[in-house]
Amino acid sequence: MSALRTKKRFQIVAGAAVAFSLIVAPVVANGAAAEEPALVGVVGTLEAATPEANQESYWETRYADHQAECYKVDGARSSSHGTISADKKTITLVPFQDAWPGDHWEALIIKAGNTNNVIRHPEAGVAYASPSNGNNQADVSHWIVCKGTTPAPAVVVPDLQLTPPTCLAEGLITRSENADWTSQEHEDGTTTWTAVPKAGTVFETGVKISWTTPNLAKLTEGCESGDPEKPEPLRSVTTKTTFDCDSTTAVVTTTTTVTEHVWDAETETWVLGEPVSTDEVTERPLTQDELADCPLLPGEILSVCVGDVPYLGYEVILPEGYEVDSETPVTITFLNPDGDDHVVPGQPLAGTLLWPGASATEPKMWPGWELVDGEYAQTDGNFAWTREGITIRFEVNPSYSTEVEYPPATALCANPPVGGGEPFENSTPGTTPGLAATGGGVSPLIPAAAGLAVLLGIAALAVVAVRRRHTAS
Repeated sequence: MSALRTKKRFQIVAGAAVAFSLIVAPVVANGAAAEEPALVGVVGTLEAATPEANQESYWETRYADHQAECYKVDGARSSSHGTISADKKTITLVPFQDAWPGDHWEALIIKAGNTNNVIRHPEAGVAYASPSNGNNQADVSHWIVCKGTTPAPAVVVPDLQLTPPTCLAEGLITRSENADWTSQEHEDGTTTWTAVPKAGTVFETGVKISWTTPNLAKLTEGCESGDPEKPEPLRSVTTKTTFDCDSTTAVVTTTTTVTEHVWDAETETWVLGEPVSTDEVTERPLTQDELADCPLLPGEILSVCVGDVPYLGYEVILPEGYEVDSETPVTITFLNPDGDDHVVPGQPLAGTLLWPGASATEPKMWPGWELVDGEYAQTDGNFAWTREGITIRFEVNPSYSTEVEYPPATALCANPPVGGGEPFENSTPGTTPGLAATGGGVSPLIPAAAGLAVLLGIAALAVVAVRRRHTAS
């Protein structure tokens, strides 16, 4: 009987507990959902995501006053602009580079769920957070980074008008509103007026910012003998320099503005007339520093097969007049979207480079393959990331980047002839493959000279068999 009572009591208590959980648990859950989860990383301004905000052009228009250029990156990938954390919850930008367009990071937009975390003028080295999905911090869906150019401050020209005194009138001085003028009287009776720009303005280089008035007392001497002497004209000189990489010529425009005094018979004073400006235009070659800001010109850039070995064939052309002190000034960088880049310094302006992960000597190797117990087997290592379309940067001081495709599976040098993959198409193990090529960003053409390339041996002669130069227009 006691055991039966104990069992009934347990059933009552258990039922009450279940009822309590059905009532209280949703309340607790709803209360937790109402609180925004703490986010890992720095938060800027959280905005609702829209289809328009998924496009780079939307943000370039939004920051048009800074001439923004924006780039979109998939949330699962890093780029040369920044890295995504392993847990896909933060984005960290790299330091801004002088070779990039603009002069600062304009904005970083991190998309996750239905929200964008918008950071204006982000800083390098700071981990910025992905938004939440309402309950938890969400993985980054994609991110957009924008480079901006700081707008130049307003350029103003100071304006000081002088009316020397005569026998009938006192001298008048009027000053421009964009500057504060101070006066300093000298022992010889002259007065120097100096302009100080107001906040937010700057004087154009070469503009005269001070005027010295004559000795006012002497201007009134001998009034009975006639009119006072005509004052010297006001004169200002400005220069502006522009240069063009195509012509490699700098154009210097020198503007001289002269304002003569004219006699006003009504007031019997000299007054300022209309300013007259003249331009003098001269040309000169670009300096080495100016040429260094011009881009490299691409020639033939492609992936190429020499026998069964893949190579990168390339040619880049320096801006006309740019000088280098080495025959091997080029640094070639294979940009890894998910890890360390492959950098090869000290290369000539034109030639061939063994494809990363490949070997031209025994045992021959191919990217994405390894030897296991004497058999070829596919691997995620050995530069397998270069087998898909990759960006390659060529840099001296000027630079140029393009996307180059690894030879397709049907090419003679894409994969080893054994080890789980199909052998070379139209060839069998033991035969001598010919020459094949796939284009990069320049879409080059390669002649059907397979037999000749094999006789010549090394790819450097085959890659530059036909080149297409980009010349200055």
